[in-house]
Amino acid sequence: MRKLIIVLLLAILQPMLANAGDGTDVVSEKRRRVVVLDPGHGGVRPGKPAGKVLEKTLNLDVALEVRRQLAEKMPELEVHLTRYSDSMYDANRDVDNRLRAEYANRLHADLTVGIHANAHENTSVCGGEVWILSLNDKVLNYNKQKANRFADEGDYIDIENIDRSSMGFMLALARQLDNEPRNRNFARALCNNFKAIGLRDRGIFDSVVWTLLYYLEGPGALLEMGYMSNPAELKYISSEKGKREIAGAISDAIVYFIRSLDTAEEYAASDVQGDVPTATEGASVAERRDATCVDASGEGYTIQLISSKTEVDVRDSQFKAYRGRVMLVMGSGSWRYKYCYGSYSSQQEAKADLAEVRKSFKDAYVVRYKAGKLAK
Repeated sequence: MRKLIIVLLLAILQPMLANAGDGTDVVSEKRRRVVVLDPGHGGVRPGKPAGKVLEKTLNLDVALEVRRQLAEKMPELEVHLTRYSDSMYDANRDVDNRLRAEYANRLHADLTVGIHANAHENTSVCGGEVWILSLNDKVLNYNKQKANRFADEGDYIDIENIDRSSMGFMLALARQLDNEPRNRNFARALCNNFKAIGLRDRGIFDSVVWTLLYYLEGPGALLEMGYMSNPAELKYISSEKGKREIAGAISDAIVYFIRSLDTAEEYAASDVQGDVPTATEGASVAERRDATCVDASGEGYTIQLISSKTEVDVRDSQFKAYRGRVMLVMGSGSWRYKYCYGSYSSQQEAKADLAEVRKSFKDAYVVRYKAGKLAK
């Protein structure tokens, strides 16, 4: 019954939302497409620091590069940034993020992209991920339980502050239902592009209600370009090469998305979700996604999956569910290429995951590595 009410509400509101601010009911000529890029944080809100690298600076560098690339790839596209310098709309995080969404709404943005970098207490966690909005009960309950684990504390809406019977929530829910296929379409394209440049694809998530996404009227997503807490990944995403490649992945996904709009291509969520589960499938899914991308120059324990006489692409299908999540450790002899999963400080920690790994690789076992090689 509730779903029927929302659908009816959407049907009533859609014409008003579509024509708001136009001054006319009929658009006689094709409107220029608009994209808004939101470099997260700024001003007194630095985001996640990693040594001398500040997230707010990294976010802005990538956003400016995305804008530059889009000017070459799709010059007819109108591109705006919510900030062009180390600035903010308001010192209060909730107000700041809401005003960024309202800026995109005033421009009638066809797509809004929040650009962030991530962090985790486990320094081996890495990869790019994309967040979209969902307001179903399962997501809201998950958000209430788990939101405090995310490093961007304060950039999401506390569920305790949302009145689910309010008109504001009903409007947000109606917009989310309308935008869902497009949000997921863009997110899937971006995840694919992350993989293409060598970032681990952590997938599409919707288990936190980010303030920016909640207030958007049009399609939008928030991306985490990588983990600043992972030394190897930080080195890449803060390098000029890394920023250029990440911006290329984002700009290519935007071009794809805008062209899909212009050719009236609509995608059901099931068509674009692929084999990537979302965090709404349970808290354990989000935790399982915290697989490791390891800088093999360090040392510790890992789980060897296979050995090979020749080098193998870590994204090869033979790695099954672990494809893209393995590291190469060198051994000796003919089968010197050792492909391993995980990085652990102790043998006991590695053995705790061994039973799960053996469901896919029955001969897997724990080994020690140091400086990229097997160690005794």
